[in-house]
Amino acid sequence: MHEAPGAGTALATPSALAADPLVAAVTDTAVRLLRPGAERTAVEGVPRAHLDALAACGAYGAIGYEPGPGSGLTARQVVREVHEVLAAVDPSTWFVWTQHVPLARALVQAADPAGTALRGIWLPALARGERRPTAGYAFLRRPRPPVTAVRVPGGWRLTGRMPWVTGWGVADSLYAGAVTGSDEAVLALVDCAPGAGAEGLSAVEEAPLWAMGGTHTASVELRGLLVPDARVLGVVPRTEWIRAYDLENADAQPAVFGQLRATADFLLRSEPYGELGLRLAEKTARLRAEAYALRDEVPAGEEVGARLTLRAAALDLAVRSAAACVAVAGGRAIQYGHTAGRLSREAQFHLIQAQTTPLRTETARLLLGDL
Repeated sequence: MHEAPGAGTALATPSALAADPLVAAVTDTAVRLLRPGAERTAVEGVPRAHLDALAACGAYGAIGYEPGPGSGLTARQVVREVHEVLAAVDPSTWFVWTQHVPLARALVQAADPAGTALRGIWLPALARGERRPTAGYAFLRRPRPPVTAVRVPGGWRLTGRMPWVTGWGVADSLYAGAVTGSDEAVLALVDCAPGAGAEGLSAVEEAPLWAMGGTHTASVELRGLLVPDARVLGVVPRTEWIRAYDLENADAQPAVFGQLRATADFLLRSEPYGELGLRLAEKTARLRAEAYALRDEVPAGEEVGARLTLRAAALDLAVRSAAACVAVAGGRAIQYGHTAGRLSREAQFHLIQAQTTPLRTETARLLLGDL
């Protein structure tokens, strides 16, 4: 099947977006190369060839992409569509690929001399897919972050264990977070290319994940890892970092709408449930339009409650629609390799990806609203 996710439904890619060169290239790569092996990838892991293909089609350049003049499109619309398509077709590959985004954003926003110098060197390489970073910093929100930074002449020494680092073994660099004794967040760039033998940096064996197990996610131990000042992108009060993180992640994520495109497509192909798939697509399209309009039209930091409600509603719908896929598939769905079971596990994953305390509270309230 070579149709784009959501084709023939209210979630179909609008013609102007479909005609955009980046969207067209990413969609072709997704449906032609990634989709046929999605079940195998979810079990065996994302191969480097997938990331090579995404680099070749320009997907890594989405951060700095500008639609052609006269297209009527915004860069934000194009980037959302790229994330939705990849998350719908092959969530494991999407999640490994998207790990480059935090570093790319930090480089774009960097204002100090070290960050500006890094931007000039790293951002072009990131956009071409020549450098493929991952990230480990969400744990900075914890009351006692597990990675600490101690100031030393010329840089910082990082010590502790990062509980989740995705793409380990296929990433060549790590955008790492740590906390100082004075409760500041240190964000730094660390080399971790396979075989490079980075001193003081190693993966720790953990139990396999029951969802998104193909994303090469590992715990990573840092043992006095030295990071020179030239690789530090920011040192900010941790309370400020947490506030910015929470605000950024209050909005509904495009990947969840990609997940919903995938469940709508599954129901469309499952006789006699095609009508249910069409109705799901219509409901999702309305929810998506509301969520994206809020982000586009309301200044950041405003109407946070409404943003959280919309993101929680998208998560709730994703979980329920994936459960419907399992129900209509029957007993086959619990076998590894069946699409319905994979969709259900991935929907649960979205409940914890980029999760914050306010979002956790709103999601639980919505999921159990009838109690």
